[in-house]
Amino acid sequence: MGVKEKSRKITLYTVLQSIILVVKFFDQNGLLSYASACSFDFLFSVIPILMLIVSVLVRFLHASPEMIESLFETIPQLKEYIEANSVIEAISSFNFINFFEIFLVVFIVWMARRFFASTFVAMKRVFLTQQKRKVVFNQILAVVFEFIIILAASILIILFFSLKTILTLPVFHGISQLDFIFNGFLAGQFVKFLPNILIFIAITLLYLIASGTKPSLKLCAVSGFLCTFSFWIFRFFLHLFINVNKYNLIYGVLGQFIIMFMDIFFFFVFLLFFAQYIFIFQFFDDLLLGELYLLSKKNISGKAANIYRKIFLSPDFLTAKYKNLVDYKKGRLILEEGTVPECAYYVTSGCAEFVNEKTGVRKFLPTGAFFCDVECVLNEPLLNQCRVYSDCQLFCVSRQTLLLLIEKNPLVAQKLLEEKICQSLYDIK
Repeated sequence: MGVKEKSRKITLYTVLQSIILVVKFFDQNGLLSYASACSFDFLFSVIPILMLIVSVLVRFLHASPEMIESLFETIPQLKEYIEANSVIEAISSFNFINFFEIFLVVFIVWMARRFFASTFVAMKRVFLTQQKRKVVFNQILAVVFEFIIILAASILIILFFSLKTILTLPVFHGISQLDFIFNGFLAGQFVKFLPNILIFIAITLLYLIASGTKPSLKLCAVSGFLCTFSFWIFRFFLHLFINVNKYNLIYGVLGQFIIMFMDIFFFFVFLLFFAQYIFIFQFFDDLLLGELYLLSKKNISGKAANIYRKIFLSPDFLTAKYKNLVDYKKGRLILEEGTVPECAYYVTSGCAEFVNEKTGVRKFLPTGAFFCDVECVLNEPLLNQCRVYSDCQLFCVSRQTLLLLIEKNPLVAQKLLEEKICQSLYDIK
């Protein structure tokens, strides 16, 4: 018997397992429905959010009307939602506040928070099994996150236009080193990338704050980048193959709305998909072990099911991380009858067997089988000897790990109980 160590934790099987788990949990959690809900709430919230940003710029950051008008000229799409002059005039004319205006402000804030609240509900669904926060706390976080995004966007906008104003002063003219700023940054090139930059920052913060599982900033940033980049690629090909002008010619305003809704919907699909990726990445050990255990306890048929089983038969990540992969030679005794096992065993290759010395009855344990799990958890002695039928490798799972897995995964507890009942009925005697 010898312990075999691996230096690599990430293999092709590990990558395939993680992708399959992300897709599986994405489907099980019904995240497409949550993406639709977030899309509708975003449509209801986009105008209130823009109004709040303009309000912060005018009332608190003292942006001039010319700066607001310049913002609308730089980003013409904003004119589809807000009439700049009327909003600026309305905000600037507030000399006193009456009850109706207070109600209007509260209503705007409430409508704006719908988007953030629905997003937090979706995130709670993704991290449900691990998130310990109360619903009220998530509601408070939604409001806080709303104001953080609005304030950050407002500050970024006013800094951009302030820098633009400063650098256009005569004293900076003729300095060749500043040409890239005049020709790129100030000419509007930066604005083209500004939405993606804001989206990346917002997604990273959302993953960091809303998950409730304390993922690392690096993991959130990588996931945020992948989400932003995937959405950019999707929009590029969508608008490449769809002639928006022709679409609008046929369906009018409805055509523009359909295209916009497709953009928004798939943005939330990517957002929730990579949120699910963070969950899988954080708890990959437990999820993979649970998948191994459940696969070993059921009969499957069909090509797709067999491919699925073959992918998960090799727990490379677990064996490399915990270094509990043990080699046994043919005929070697693993456990004596009456022994209380200290761990459960998973057959990664080869074959083991239970043998009743009195009756000669054998029970074979092929690759992909778990055994001694019930006895290990319940601290019970084995009723039969366990031997190696052919050269095999066994992955050892400690009692503590099994107990934690049972606590976190109800399906594992259910399978363990079923196994105990089967043993009581059909044990080799």
